[in-house]
Amino acid sequence: MTAIAYNKTGDREVAEELVQESFINLYKHKDALAANTSVKAYLYIILKNKITDYYRLEVMHQRYADYIVKHTSASPMSPLVYVETRELEQLLKDAIADLPPKCQEVFRLSREEYLSDKEIAAQMGISVKTVEQHKGKALRLLRGALGGLFEVAVITYFFGK
Repeated sequence: MTAIAYNKTGDREVAEELVQESFINLYKHKDALAANTSVKAYLYIILKNKITDYYRLEVMHQRYADYIVKHTSASPMSPLVYVETRELEQLLKDAIADLPPKCQEVFRLSREEYLSDKEIAAQMGISVKTVEQHKGKALRLLRGALGGLFEVAVITYFFGK
């Protein structure tokens, strides 16, 4: 499995991490497997999804980097950009901390741990529809709290990690 992940990512450490995450995912969902399910096939599907998520995240990071470079007048490594980025991150952290507890938990699981709505619902013991409502409410409250800085704050917060 590591060889397949390595062929797709070109990075040995990333490949090993994706394979390890696949086994962890299998272990977490072992009770949901039907008796006639092929564990090998199931693992390969998990790995395929992990690789897809990895590429999706890489594309998002690249878009954020391009956005930051395009929308800052100073060079990306300047102290001014660094300070502004940290201030925006802190504004977003404060706004996230002010969210209602359930909205905050759903937002963090979705945006920081990259869990799907279904996984969040299972973990929190709520319906997928409730997860969607909490995410919508969280985004609406964050936009209201940050105004025009919302998009830039989100970009710098998640790209800066």
